[in-house]
Amino acid sequence: MTIYSLGNRVFYDSVTGAKLWETGETYETTEPVAHVEIVGQVVYVDLEKKSYDPTKVFIASINPETKEPVFEAYPVPEPTEEQLRLKQLEEDVLLLKTDSEVGGIL
Repeated sequence: MTIYSLGNRVFYDSVTGAKLWETGETYETTEPVAHVEIVGQVVYVDLEKKSYDPTKVFIASINPETKEPVFEAYPVPEPTEEQLRLKQLEEDVLLLKTDSEVGGIL
């Protein structure tokens, strides 16, 4: 198995030297990683506050023609077999509790 790592890429203002953003480093992953080569210029777009819900979606990219963000929903992991069993047990306990309180399911 090959272990990959990737150094940090820092974006900065070419005039002032102010750091704008950095990618961070990647350590010991089994997936090959590489920095994306920049073909054009590095540009930006400002988004209004609360213009999207970052807990539900993330910005996947920016449409270069419209300058609008392209949103994608976070992937929802499939429940594990253990989680499904636990949910079923919780439902069974709730049914038994209701049955004992009401005297039977109507």
